[in-house]
Amino acid sequence: MTRTELFLSLKRSELLKNTSILISGTALAQLIPILLQPILRRSYPAEIFGAYAVYLSIVGILAIISSFKYELAIILPKKDKDATNIFVLTILINLVFNILLFIVIVIWKHVFLHFFNLSDKFSDYLYFVPLGIFFYSSYQSINNWLIRKKGFLPVSVNKFVRRGFEGLAQIAFKFTKNSHGIIFGDLIGHIANIFSGIYQGKRRGLTFKIVSPGKLKYVALKYSEFPKYNVIPSFMSACSFLLPVILINKFYSTEVTGYFDLSKLLLSIPLALISSSISNVLLQSISEKYKEKKSLRKDLLLIFGIVFSIAFVEILVISFFGVDLFKLIFGKSCGFSGEISKILVWSYAFNFFTASFSAIFISMNRIKLLSIWQLFYFFSIISLTLFRNYGFLDFLKVYVFIEVFCYVIIIIFMLYVVLGYERKLITVIH
Repeated sequence: MTRTELFLSLKRSELLKNTSILISGTALAQLIPILLQPILRRSYPAEIFGAYAVYLSIVGILAIISSFKYELAIILPKKDKDATNIFVLTILINLVFNILLFIVIVIWKHVFLHFFNLSDKFSDYLYFVPLGIFFYSSYQSINNWLIRKKGFLPVSVNKFVRRGFEGLAQIAFKFTKNSHGIIFGDLIGHIANIFSGIYQGKRRGLTFKIVSPGKLKYVALKYSEFPKYNVIPSFMSACSFLLPVILINKFYSTEVTGYFDLSKLLLSIPLALISSSISNVLLQSISEKYKEKKSLRKDLLLIFGIVFSIAFVEILVISFFGVDLFKLIFGKSCGFSGEISKILVWSYAFNFFTASFSAIFISMNRIKLLSIWQLFYFFSIISLTLFRNYGFLDFLKVYVFIEVFCYVIIIIFMLYVVLGYERKLITVIH
């Protein structure tokens, strides 16, 4: 294939077009919190960001299971009627889950404070957890409806709305000297995101007139494989990714957690800007081609080139300029976050790579294989508790080694799934 033919092929690629829309929209949206960080980090002490990181980790872990993973099934049905009923089912399950969670938190608040090593001045943060989970999970359902309808531009717009409202609110609360301002801004951003998402969803056929108790029961049973095989493994996978923040806060201090959180924020930029967008587009694209028995090779090789290049650049930049970068952007006191980043960058580069292709397992109905890996990943991260007496930086090195090893394993699984599918296609053709 000549360069001209390659260029024209890329230009005509719907996958590349949809990915570009999501990436550009997400990039603009993510620029808001990134640009505000130098202001916010100078306005609030590191321990507040540490407590906020623990809050986000709890929300992130529990949000994975609050809808029993039915939200993933919204994309799959041929009929919008089934997809709409799955959407409503996820909202109902999510609501009941968080009402029960709020009751548990009210009863055992002090037990949770002790477990997470949070001081009493951060006790109110726990009360916001169910609300944060409900908002986050609700939008994931809306987001999957929009992806189902190929509404990639609205998805990007909604992300911009969320980050815009979140940033404006956090800056506004900064002037009130309210220690909850960071969380309030987060919740306000979620609310704006949901209202924008519902508006966009209704414009693309989302209507609740076709919802009925009988249909809700029908889709709950038809797609029961998601809660049966994906809830516990996904919960373990989320724990594996977010638990280190909680462990660091528990083993060391809230202040150290704040510096760790800043390092995570900067290293997660490719994850936030690109991998989720690529994964969303691949979920729709691979699902479609898998149903039609078409080859995935060209799409996956195209994405591989993009992802590998970005991961390589991130490793180089952080390894050579990480400490100076953090001091320049966030102040001299944040140089420690730069030291942390030089260790963590390998983990995040591999995570960025695997997260971009995570849709392969869902799109090709290989959830059980993904679940096996998630189980292995979970117990690997849990083993970090054996190293609680290590110095903080040595603890991080052990953590990164475990992460990279686990990501290599899932890459091998991905190759096994894709190459097996491509071999079957060749056999059918011949």
